[in-house]
Amino acid sequence: MKLFLSYKFANQQFVELVYYALSRQGLEPFYWPRHGQAQPLNTELRESIDAADGMIAFLGAEWGGTQEREIEYFLANRNGRPFVAVQLLPQLPKDAQMPLSSWGKTPVEGLDYNGAKELSKKIVHLLGRPWVPEDGLPNRYIVAYEKKFLEELRDNREERLRELRMECGWTGWPGVIRKEATHENPVRDKSIGILSDGTDGVLLDARASLEGAELKSAITLPEARPRTHLRYPLHEGDVLRVAILVSGGIAPGINALIDGIVSRHTLYSRYQMPTLPHCLEIFGYREGFRALFQPGVNPQRLTPDAVRATVENGGSCLGTSRIDDLLPGREDRDEKLRTAVGKLRGDGINILYVIGGDGSMSCAHALWHYARQMRYELSVVGIPKAMDNDILWVWQSFGFLSAVEEARQAILHMHTEVSSNPRVGIIQLFGSDSGFVASHAGYSTACDLVLIPEDPMSMDQIFDHVSHKLRQRYGNGLTNTCPYAVVVMAETALPSDADRYLTNPRVGLTGDERDGVEAFLRQDRRVRGQTPDELRTAGLKIVSKVLEEKIQRTLTPHDYWSHFRVITNEPRHLIRSIPPSVTDVIFGERLGSLAVDNAMAGYTDFMVSQWLTEFILVPLPLVVLGRKRVSTDGIFWKSVLAKTQQRAAAAPAHIPVNQL
Repeated sequence: MKLFLSYKFANQQFVELVYYALSRQGLEPFYWPRHGQAQPLNTELRESIDAADGMIAFLGAEWGGTQEREIEYFLANRNGRPFVAVQLLPQLPKDAQMPLSSWGKTPVEGLDYNGAKELSKKIVHLLGRPWVPEDGLPNRYIVAYEKKFLEELRDNREERLRELRMECGWTGWPGVIRKEATHENPVRDKSIGILSDGTDGVLLDARASLEGAELKSAITLPEARPRTHLRYPLHEGDVLRVAILVSGGIAPGINALIDGIVSRHTLYSRYQMPTLPHCLEIFGYREGFRALFQPGVNPQRLTPDAVRATVENGGSCLGTSRIDDLLPGREDRDEKLRTAVGKLRGDGINILYVIGGDGSMSCAHALWHYARQMRYELSVVGIPKAMDNDILWVWQSFGFLSAVEEARQAILHMHTEVSSNPRVGIIQLFGSDSGFVASHAGYSTACDLVLIPEDPMSMDQIFDHVSHKLRQRYGNGLTNTCPYAVVVMAETALPSDADRYLTNPRVGLTGDERDGVEAFLRQDRRVRGQTPDELRTAGLKIVSKVLEEKIQRTLTPHDYWSHFRVITNEPRHLIRSIPPSVTDVIFGERLGSLAVDNAMAGYTDFMVSQWLTEFILVPLPLVVLGRKRVSTDGIFWKSVLAKTQQRAAAAPAHIPVNQL
């Protein structure tokens, strides 16, 4: 249902908050952001009003000229469409009365986000639609690179702030929520480090020279440290029940992280027994969020000894699964979130630790919102885990460098294969929405081309670069060198012109693969959650089959190239299943321990992370703003391009590399 929002420019910020709240209800709000430029109403504005299924008019202290014309035009052409008048002031001044017939006015309880949400509930009710509970998630990915985001906020760019209000209900930099902590931390002998009262902050941007007033206005997040006061257990004799689940793919270091959580909770319990006796029960949900939907499936009890034995193993001792059913837009999502919260409440869980990627952090944030609406006091703590290294406000995910090292070995093996038996070898690596693994692994080897989703190349550009490498090696006259090329490809690095090859018989896409590519292109070449299998296989088919055809058909001498092959390899699952390195173990243990320190102190709806040189607490509303991506303007990606000698994707096709 399309709703036209009519307002005076002075009230635009509140209207943008209403825009977000209504858009979360499956409605399609629209407003004209260029007031003062439509007198009289221009064609575009009239067409927008004609296309709307209803109008929401925001009535303030005085009318805007454009707003008056919008309302008059709508009412003159109403044709039974709903009209809702919103009264922004307790009492409208007399000179604000418009020369129109009277209508009922819906009052506003406040011009902040809570007021916008309550108003939206009334509007949804007036339209006869059910209210979908708030989950705190943005409408789409907004942030892809933290440094750029901080620059825009520092410069107070109104256009950026307007986008944040419309897409996520942004009302300012979010703080980490902390419930009241009533008793002193009994671990006061420095066995967990120097305690903090929670006032320590970490600067997020270390590049600026900050002094005086500028330092006071700098953007910070709380440092993750043990706290002077704790919230749990709430009462003497309580049973403190905490639970852990792992969501998404595996990564080296998960078991060390679980051990860090279990060990730290056990330490707190041992110290608290004399001063505040309570019983500690630690549980693990097998196969992640899936365990919250299966009737009769109970969490397993975790003990320090059992968990400690798994620290040096790869994988997850609790198992894991994907959570796509809980992501926005999925069928029965509301019912499943309610079921999940009901399961946690039935199991008596006080603190839930969610280990996972960006989709898992979104689900954790949504669970916390639903629990609060269902009047269930659940503390939710996110701990980042992503082989793609694509979670916002995480300096580097644990296990990422281990995966890159294993990917590097796979590339070196492919190099040995194709340089001995002349071929083009394509290795497809992780990268559902970003190219961190592919770019790092490619940069660390002598590969010839790196394809990432952030900088898509056309098939002509890919062919020009690869064919130049092949011709160069074919004609160098060295007996120990054959014509070959190694291409490293992230799993969603589809060519920029992928739609040209959907029905190409040489490529041979299935119907599901074509549908997957078309859906990917409709979504602005972005993936939310895991990469669909049909999209992954389609991308690899397009690049390999089209490249092979162009080589066989185009290069001369034809009798040599006519049977030249392009081979592929997909070692994704192998590189993430390796045992953790010492760095992964230490990193995992520290994240787990700090997560417990701050959960016990009453913090909730946050993610623990390392940023620069410090560990911090990140509000989940910041984490869910997007997915981190490789900055194509940054030094690192430019270094990759320089090493492979590949052109930037924006460069014209059919120009040999040595002429650029």
